[in-house]
Amino acid sequence: MTKDQLERARLRAAHVLEAETGFREGHPARALPGEPRPAYDPDRTTLTQRRYAKAAEMEAMPRPEAVRCGLQHLSYRTLVRLSGLAGDSLLLACADGRWTRRRGGHRTITKEVREAIFTVKAECGPRARLSQGAKHRLVHQYMRERFPTFPTEKIPSRWTLAAVWKEWFGLGGARPRYGRTAEAAAEAGVSGRMVVHRPGQVLVLDSTPIPVKLRETVFGDAITATLTLALDLYTHGLPAFRLTLQSDTSVDIAMLLRDVMLPLPMRDDWARTWNGPTPESQPT
Repeated sequence: MTKDQLERARLRAAHVLEAETGFREGHPARALPGEPRPAYDPDRTTLTQRRYAKAAEMEAMPRPEAVRCGLQHLSYRTLVRLSGLAGDSLLLACADGRWTRRRGGHRTITKEVREAIFTVKAECGPRARLSQGAKHRLVHQYMRERFPTFPTEKIPSRWTLAAVWKEWFGLGGARPRYGRTAEAAAEAGVSGRMVVHRPGQVLVLDSTPIPVKLRETVFGDAITATLTLALDLYTHGLPAFRLTLQSDTSVDIAMLLRDVMLPLPMRDDWARTWNGPTPESQPT
């Protein structure tokens, strides 16, 4: 930062310290002449009162002066957010982010490490949820197998890998199976709003344990069963359903989809309901 920018950041930090402690230097031993002011006397006011007094002071400051010093956004919530900071941390928090250059990334992320991270990311897709420690070990394993001459001490630490993973791929709080479904939908080009205009276009599957117990045989024990439904979004009909003991598996879902593609034949007495009266039933 330039000298002027540094002075403006120090001025903001002084206002924050005055609201927190009653003194612009942050301590009674370094009190300036006239401090503490009546509205910020720590012996007569509470912290909340001093914060509200500082916010009112910033609101009453002339607009050009407040904008010049960067104090137009120093509200009560901002003072609460900056509480607990001191020294260089407070000075950096009070500095305008536009004054400094953008960070240049992590120097330890070389092209070899980048390749390892993306390979591990692709490998973690079909797996269950993995911790950052497990991902870090996979990165080390890939580096040893793919780049045996790469120095081990130059591989990023677990905490650096966690920061890079968050910057590149996000938090990843979804369940792995939902993440795989979203990736498959993105690869298939299914995204955004979809208009369902025909039966069978979109099928929704849902599984839920039924609230009653069932018996597999007449004299068997009562067990929990799972009801799996296939719902057609266009007709709101149920092309197929399946009742499985305990929890459903991938085989049960595959058999449910088979029932959807190969529906059971209609009974003979259903033809009149769907196709209207037969010629024999019509009067001559």
